[in-house]
Amino acid sequence: MHKANFIILSILLITVSCKREQIEPFELSVADYNYSLAYSVLYKLTNEKMTITFRGELENEKDSVLYETSDLPYKELMKLSQVNLDSLGVYYSNPCISDGDIKVYKFKKNGIAKQIQMENYYHKDISPVIEMINKIVPEKFEMYHDKKDLIESLEQCGESYIKMSWDENQ
Repeated sequence: MHKANFIILSILLITVSCKREQIEPFELSVADYNYSLAYSVLYKLTNEKMTITFRGELENEKDSVLYETSDLPYKELMKLSQVNLDSLGVYYSNPCISDGDIKVYKFKKNGIAKQIQMENYYHKDISPVIEMINKIVPEKFEMYHDKKDLIESLEQCGESYIKMSWDENQ
């Protein structure tokens, strides 16, 4: 009896795992710059893995991988892979805060690439990538990100600046 239950359970698990939808390939990177110390940390996320790289900005400094994992949350990756790049602008800003919190995202999928700059702004489709990264990485590699504060400060400001393209005509 136990052997029959084990076989049925095994078949059920294989069937369920085979039906899991494939994540559309994508690449999303977030650069965290420290201009005063001449270095940056690049967080690169794909549908398969995440890598954190230290990038020295001084002459003859070499990049070095700080952390890498392929243990990524399926649901969050699926959501990111479904973001429509055409719906995204290139610049989002809360003009009431100028504390230097600037995030530059580079998003690639289906042969299309888009660079998005956010200054003290919470974007419902892109900003959650920082929350996801911060859940995955060791604490020492977490990026500064305060979703609640970003949303509240934007609401208090009452205005935002959004640029959909770098064309002079917009």
